Amino acid sequence: MSKECVNGCVRQECKPTFRIPAEWEEQSAVWITWPCMPGWWANAREESLESFARLAAIISRYETVKINCPAKSPKACRGYSGPEDAKRRIEKALGNLSNIEFYDIPTNDVWCRDSGAIFALQRNSKLCALDFKYNSWGGKFPPWDLDDALASKMALAAGAEIINCRKMVCEGGALEFDGKGWLLTTECVVLNSNRNPGFTKAQAEEYLMQSCGIDRVIWLKDGLCGDDTDGHIDNLARFTPCGKILAASCDQSNASYANLQRNLDILKNAACESGKRYEIVELPVPKEPVIAKGYDGKDRILPASYANYLVVNNAVIMPSYSQMSDKFAEEILRSSFPGREIVAIDCRNFLMEGGAVHCLTQQEPAQINKLENFKE
Repeated sequence: MSKECVNGCVRQECKPTFRIPAEWEEQSAVWITWPCMPGWWANAREESLESFARLAAIISRYETVKINCPAKSPKACRGYSGPEDAKRRIEKALGNLSNIEFYDIPTNDVWCRDSGAIFALQRNSKLCALDFKYNSWGGKFPPWDLDDALASKMALAAGAEIINCRKMVCEGGALEFDGKGWLLTTECVVLNSNRNPGFTKAQAEEYLMQSCGIDRVIWLKDGLCGDDTDGHIDNLARFTPCGKILAASCDQSNASYANLQRNLDILKNAACESGKRYEIVELPVPKEPVIAKGYDGKDRILPASYANYLVVNNAVIMPSYSQMSDKFAEEILRSSFPGREIVAIDCRNFLMEGGAVHCLTQQEPAQINKLENFKE
């Protein structure tokens, strides 16, 4: 059962009917997509499977992990990694197998944050899920038909009512919520002609406010250089439970310097609900460039960011890159999320294909609502 209004989303008339919780609110599960197909991460297949197993194992120590992984390959192929292989690898990585669930949902790729459902809670605490249209970051990596269907399939598997937002192309990694009606996003993604050529900025903002149940949008301009997503917010700026915003920064030698400085200026001038300025905490990107060979054999600087962390129950899972700057980022996250463990996972294998922890995951909130966070 899905809802849709004239403009393709649910209008938040007077009292919002649902809200998207902040990532640090209680969760019932985290979804990931297993890299089951042998062509995924072909240049470092075994290492990547082990990295995914470590990620699933870490999350399973804190909560349920729901894994999209068909029992059988949709095509007869050698090297397919199905649920049994995934389970074996996760157990070897010291995961809690009682917290692992598999779902027979096929995908084209592994980036569950971007193509998966964005879960929300209705006023009665029942689960619902936003389903935006997905086109593989502006049509870059066909095919994407299975990924475009992923959000609705995850919603059905979770027993969530589907909120139809398919008049807009958007990815989960492009949207950052504080759970109280505020949204961070970027013009370079949402307003990109490779996604939404028919939207003006005002129209896009109105659509997002209606479809996401929010009442204020902070627009950043540009993203990290080399980011295949064109500039996702989850590499750039993140809300925290203490009312601060963590914002990616770098020194002048970095190609992303101008973009990140412009974003910092916008954030420093953004007033929060009380009228005060947000406190902006700079979260520097890795000091040394993370480099890998592309499929053309040429060296490529990868869009590494410490902002691509995942908050789970009682912990924050942060990306690490085997650099001295990892420790500095860990301390910033520790002070921003008091009372939570900070657990690092090496994301260099993930980053070879363009993302890190947050890109690979999608949280499902516990069905416990905070009515004080609804706007009356």
